[in-house]
Amino acid sequence: MENENIKISVSSFLYSDNSAELFASIDYLLKDGVHFQKEGKQINQYNFISQNEESLKMYYNTFFKVDLVKGGEDNASYYYLDFINNDRGNISEKHRHMLKSEYVIIGFLIYKIIFIDREIDLDSVQKLKEKIRLEYEDYKPGIYALIAKSKNTNPSNYNDDTIDKTVQSSLEEFRKIGWITLEKDEFHTLPAFDRLLKVYEEYILNIEETLNELT
Repeated sequence: MENENIKISVSSFLYSDNSAELFASIDYLLKDGVHFQKEGKQINQYNFISQNEESLKMYYNTFFKVDLVKGGEDNASYYYLDFINNDRGNISEKHRHMLKSEYVIIGFLIYKIIFIDREIDLDSVQKLKEKIRLEYEDYKPGIYALIAKSKNTNPSNYNDDTIDKTVQSSLEEFRKIGWITLEKDEFHTLPAFDRLLKVYEEYILNIEETLNELT
């Protein structure tokens, strides 16, 4: 009963038993765009956020003007700082993570292949590269156009090797922000990967039109 009288404040999380051990790294990574879920090495960090959710939400909203958001459901839930639906607040530029447009397109294709086309057993990086090169031929001009635009070059300079390198770079970036696991040739999507759908659902479901508009 005594816990009912404890008022949660903007600093309550600092008094958690493992705050000194965990908070600094959690704070840094959240500001870098990392998503935390109950997976692998993130379990302790996820539990800390979950146990101090209300206080941490106050903290980020009060001092940084951004929202700590919980996405997903039950064991597939995850936490992140929402840099999409607000002005990105008071967080330093060096921490304001933004995905390159070509990485977002590769994310679209991964989502389409695994969740729309139902190839849920696909976990090989090499097979993913081959599939995009060989079975999604019509999408390549749009990908080339995006890469060329971001690098201010000519799309005609690109080939299948460009696709492979872009897929690899995209996967490494998705691993960094907690959307996938990546170990040599094996990758798996994590619950936070569905953030791509929440932000870009219209574009994913109409990916052909999205890429055609770029060429």
